[in-house]
Amino acid sequence: MRGVLKGIEYVQKTIVYLLAILIALLAIIVFYEVVSRYGFRSPTIWTNEISSYILQFIVFFSMGYLLIEDEHLKVTFFLDKLKGKANKVLRIINVLLVIPYAAILLIYGWNITASSFERGSVSPTLLSVPLWIPYSFICIGGGLLILAGIGNVLKIVTEPNDATVKEAKLID
Repeated sequence: MRGVLKGIEYVQKTIVYLLAILIALLAIIVFYEVVSRYGFRSPTIWTNEISSYILQFIVFFSMGYLLIEDEHLKVTFFLDKLKGKANKVLRIINVLLVIPYAAILLIYGWNITASSFERGSVSPTLLSVPLWIPYSFICIGGGLLILAGIGNVLKIVTEPNDATVKEAKLID
């Protein structure tokens, strides 16, 4: 079970490195557009569209990493009051509630991607980007979120109980 968890974490962390590169690229593209538009009065035709696609990629591909690292936005006032098995069970339920949402992203993302691919839809700009590419981010992001949900459940199940952690700290 640890091997599966390590594999899921490896995939998610590899994607995070790619996202870091894309965030830097996004900053460069936006900076370039600002300089060209306001400095040289010569706006580009591609930066708005490309930066939107990069931002979509960042949003949909980061969801899984945020879940597996337990960094999603959450309200924990009730969870913080529970200890031991009750805390674990509630955390597992919380993660399991994310999986149906992720499955909807995966299924409907796949449907819109396949439909766009079959119709040959392209963006209504001069770039004419095939729309199945940005639509696929929804589908892939949903799959990564499901994968992260499974990984997070495995992580919660395999973590030591509070009593075990307290005993280990007393021994040290």
